[in-house]
Amino acid sequence: MKRSLALGLCVSLLAMPVMATEKDTLKARQDQLSNELEESKKAQAETDAELEITEAERDAVKTEIHVVDDRLNELSEQIAIQQHEVDTARAELESTRQQLSVQEEYLESQKELVNERLRVLQVHEDTSYLQVIFESRSFGDFVTRAMTARTIAEQDRELIHNYMSEMERLESLESTQRTQLSFIKQKERELVITKQDLDRTAEKKRDLLVELNEQVEQLELEKMTRSEEQAVMAEQNRIISEQLEAIATAEREAAEAAERAKHEAEARAAEERAQAEAEARESEVEEAPEVTAPTETPTNVSTSTGFVRPVSGYVSSPFGPRDNPLTGVPEIHKGIDLVNASGTPIVSSAPGVVIKAAPATGYGNVVFVSHVINGEIWTTVYAHLNAITVGAGQQVAAGQTVGTLGNTGWSTGPHLHFELHRGKWAPGQPNAIDPAPYIGY
Repeated sequence: MKRSLALGLCVSLLAMPVMATEKDTLKARQDQLSNELEESKKAQAETDAELEITEAERDAVKTEIHVVDDRLNELSEQIAIQQHEVDTARAELESTRQQLSVQEEYLESQKELVNERLRVLQVHEDTSYLQVIFESRSFGDFVTRAMTARTIAEQDRELIHNYMSEMERLESLESTQRTQLSFIKQKERELVITKQDLDRTAEKKRDLLVELNEQVEQLELEKMTRSEEQAVMAEQNRIISEQLEAIATAEREAAEAAERAKHEAEARAAEERAQAEAEARESEVEEAPEVTAPTETPTNVSTSTGFVRPVSGYVSSPFGPRDNPLTGVPEIHKGIDLVNASGTPIVSSAPGVVIKAAPATGYGNVVFVSHVINGEIWTTVYAHLNAITVGAGQQVAAGQTVGTLGNTGWSTGPHLHFELHRGKWAPGQPNAIDPAPYIGY
């Protein structure tokens, strides 16, 4: 009887220490995830603040560039106007020079005549009237000769005066126009220098804008990566909570089963005692058969089934050091690349829960699956998929299709980028291990 009771209790509570150990492991993982999630949120808050400041600085530089561009457009218009004024002034100066040249040619042709008239006026100024008087044949002839001589003298003087006046006017006009042209050219040079300075300023502003755009892009990528990291950790946390709840349920069921086994054993013991007493009274001693209490095995939360190959094909890039095929920069390849035809089905490498099934930075279309095997968390990643056939939160079995092979994201050709993480996935893949030995490569 005592042996039967002890056997029933031992069988009922057989899984309790195992589940307790697994529960402690999962709780420790959950606490670690919670701490890392908080740290990630703090880092994201810092990234958001830096991104906001950088975006504000970028917007300010954009505004400054617009102001400089407007000023440059204005200067370009002013320079165009000045160039037009220079052309006009140069044309006017050229016209004046041509007029002066023509006038000089004409006056040069009249120069001998003017010089002769000047000599005549100088020599005969005092005797002209006496000649008019003595050579006159009558008084009327005298008057006519006197008036003619006076008219000729006045015409000579006017000719000389006009000659000198026209020369002075043209020379003065040429000098004025030359000064005006020099002034306009100087103003044009000043505008050009100002524009060159603004061009250099604008170039510096544009270089700064390029730098700020790169910073914003990097911060946005970091922000997106942080969001993806938090989503993965939150999903893993949720899965661990479900596993802990399942363990708690199994523990309750095990305790209830143990309690039932105890009551059944006690009832059978009492019945055996009553029967023995009755048989003793009837003086019929017979050894009571040994009764084994029924046992109930609790549900295991997870079982170790190993890892299956997610897709057949050859390895084009193993785990470890390599030159990035897109940038040529040395890096550590955190997975292996399996090459096959586009559209080939990709299967889950172990039973688990899909924690992400969507496009992600660099990965393209990607599926993350979280596994709990013997109380230990594993994560597998299936990247560059052409199509995704599962959703976040979905339970998948080993060998179940999660998508099809493709060439999305940062990829140079159709292949599966497969990662295996001993623990959670995190940016930089610190938990990544070489999956080749686990899937038979």
